[in-house]
Amino acid sequence: MPDPEPFLRFAHERHDGLHSYVARADEADMPGPMWPGLWEQDYSDDVDLNPWCRYAINNDDGEALAVWRALAWELTAGRSRSAVPAYYRDEAAQLRGMNREAVQLVRWEYEVDVEQPEWLTADIGFVPARACVPLRPMPDPWQREHAGFAGLFNVTSFRHLTDLALAVAGDATSEITLFALHDPDRANVLASTLNQAHRPDLTEILQPGDIFVDLAVVHDLGAGAASYLTIKTPEATDEVDHLAEHFSEAFRRYTNQASRIRTFNEFHNAIDHLLAPPRSIGTT
Repeated sequence: MPDPEPFLRFAHERHDGLHSYVARADEADMPGPMWPGLWEQDYSDDVDLNPWCRYAINNDDGEALAVWRALAWELTAGRSRSAVPAYYRDEAAQLRGMNREAVQLVRWEYEVDVEQPEWLTADIGFVPARACVPLRPMPDPWQREHAGFAGLFNVTSFRHLTDLALAVAGDATSEITLFALHDPDRANVLASTLNQAHRPDLTEILQPGDIFVDLAVVHDLGAGAASYLTIKTPEATDEVDHLAEHFSEAFRRYTNQASRIRTFNEFHNAIDHLLAPPRSIGTT
């Protein structure tokens, strides 16, 4: 199979006791929107027809970032998934239809600095959490009291992951961290660890079979900035490269047909095929 597309090429190294797989994509590596209709056609108010609401794809955030999320989703299949959307905790809760008081609050979140040119310096690790507190209208007491907490969200569908992407996409940069645990009974332990007083250690959080994924994204790429898809595991795995090859080939097929797509329904059908996992190919 041909080499993966630039935005799906992973470097692998063992670092701090974990296997790290990192795809770095700067302005030259990250493909722009492929379907001309993303510029030329009016988006529907129907969320099922609107490409932004359905896939977090528009004429700025093109199809490639959705491919990153699809790879992360497939890689973590069969595990209990929880995610931290950086900064926009309450917006994420609203998109998920949750009361903000029902969100699991945690004191720590993971950070990858997209302004750093190399992953080893970009991979900051756990930092004190913070949430958006509006200036206008004036924040209410709950917002002020919980400004130092992120939200840990249970993620049970790819739709949920897309909702988190929509919640954080309003700034020039965004970040979502996904914890995929082999043992679902450890979800409460994860929440407690991310809410402890001292800085967590990822090597102590991850056990055999667990997978950590961080999507740190630049939405308006500029000089020196790059998006990072970071995957960490206690054990080496070939699955990252296998999925990179699969989604690279799917992206090439999609790119070749994008100019022939005429309607949003045709677009949605093409994107569903683009984002489908390997086992779905040939069965739809």
